[in-house]
Amino acid sequence: MAALITQELRKGWEFKQAAAEEWLPVARVPTNVHLDLMDNKKIEDQFLGFNELKCEWVGHKDWIYRVTLPSISTTKHGTKHVLAFDGLDTYATVELNGHTILESDNMWIMHRVDVSDKLSSSNGNTLPIYFKAALPESQRVKAAYPEHKWVGFNGDMARLAARKAQYHYGWDWGPVLLTCGPWRSARLETYHAWVEDVRVDYEVDASFKKVSGAITATIEGAAGETVDFCVKLGEEQILNGTAEVHNGKAAVDFYIDDPKLWYPHGYGEQTLYNVTATVRGGDESLHSVTKRTGFRKGELVQELDEIGKSFYFRFNGIDVFCGGSDWIPADSFTPRITEARYGDGSR
Repeated sequence: MAALITQELRKGWEFKQAAAEEWLPVARVPTNVHLDLMDNKKIEDQFLGFNELKCEWVGHKDWIYRVTLPSISTTKHGTKHVLAFDGLDTYATVELNGHTILESDNMWIMHRVDVSDKLSSSNGNTLPIYFKAALPESQRVKAAYPEHKWVGFNGDMARLAARKAQYHYGWDWGPVLLTCGPWRSARLETYHAWVEDVRVDYEVDASFKKVSGAITATIEGAAGETVDFCVKLGEEQILNGTAEVHNGKAAVDFYIDDPKLWYPHGYGEQTLYNVTATVRGGDESLHSVTKRTGFRKGELVQELDEIGKSFYFRFNGIDVFCGGSDWIPADSFTPRITEARYGDGSR
């Protein structure tokens, strides 16, 4: 058995308007159709002059993206090949070698599709993704429910019928740019067992001196027999335990004396523990996932007063003030937001 192999589908894509013949190159994925049309000098920068209006046609057309998958070795018994799509914008149909393997109408949903029985061991596994134009499609969905009152104050009200970024339809501060495409990462994963999820359930006692709870790992793949669990604070090992996998789950209980608790900013440290789950088949490590978690006792305080009820939060016995601010996308085209731009706010 082999450990998880991940092949990112970043390069080698091409795209075209569904009704056209010419395929155009895609520089990278994640992407969207407007970025790729700009790269191919088919449209101009929509944030200059009246170019936004000149490219409205893009959002009224259907588009196709396609890529040839990396070669794979002959599938052995128990080996899984999974196509993972972290985000498809929005009305998308995915095919593989002529078979429809996925239909999605929600840009926020992450998909995983087992394609073990649909891949050829020879080269040439073709993956086209068909994207319907969002505006007419969402207008069709809206029209199907005439009894519903669609209430909004900006943009086409069909946006309310779509699980798509609402600002794409026009906002008080932004242009109408109805995107489509693989806007988040896509990849081919090959494995015998995979840690699908790690969940930490816990309780901080009334004295704030002890944390107790359970760590549960969800495992996909029949080859996973046991899971090793480890909890660390920095380099200090807090927990080390092993549990057998039953019905796709493995779990261990844990106890921490004198924990370093997590506090909101300004009230204390934001201490985070590293929680690692490693699935094994016999003595072989097949996949490992590490998550960070902070332990805190959080309470919503609603006590009767002269007006009605209070509404504030208490963390680790400390009453805190909670405020917020409105965050809008740093760019109408989120695939081109780099970590550096997001972090320092540069344009």
